[in-house]
Amino acid sequence: MMKPPRQRWLLVLVAILLLTNIATLSIYWFKKPNHEGGPGHDPGNREKRMGQFMFDQMKFDATQEAAYWKLRDSMIDTQRPVVDSMRDAKKRFFDLLNQSNVTDSALITRSNEIAALQKRLDLATFRHFQNVRAICRPDQLQKFDTVIKEIVNRMTPFRRMNKQGDSTEKATRQ
Repeated sequence: MMKPPRQRWLLVLVAILLLTNIATLSIYWFKKPNHEGGPGHDPGNREKRMGQFMFDQMKFDATQEAAYWKLRDSMIDTQRPVVDSMRDAKKRFFDLLNQSNVTDSALITRSNEIAALQKRLDLATFRHFQNVRAICRPDQLQKFDTVIKEIVNRMTPFRRMNKQGDSTEKATRQ
């Protein structure tokens, strides 16, 4: 009797490797990205992470926790329409690029709309943090002040970009 050729085992091994590679790639292709700004990005996910960050850092008791999440949900309900309006205002502002003759007064008017909305957003955020600070115990206030600085740094993208350096800065250093 003849032995089965050794190549048959190699073919089986190659087939198994091929199937495992296909399975691995399909997991990467069909899994939703978890990073901000990517496809499938959930804007509410960032809000949850930021809220959870404050909660984790402050180590609130049960009463404070209930008050905090209520304040946070109220803040989000207040800010969401303002953020949506700001997005629309910025779209209208940059739609001016499609016009051939744009006056300075039109630019100023549109940019003032954005500034007014940003002001509303910043005031609402400030009031929210003021309310959160009010629920803190005296022994938590120093930690709150430290955590707020970190949260504000996370809220200001230009500050983060400057720490890493922008592309023009990198080009001039080279």
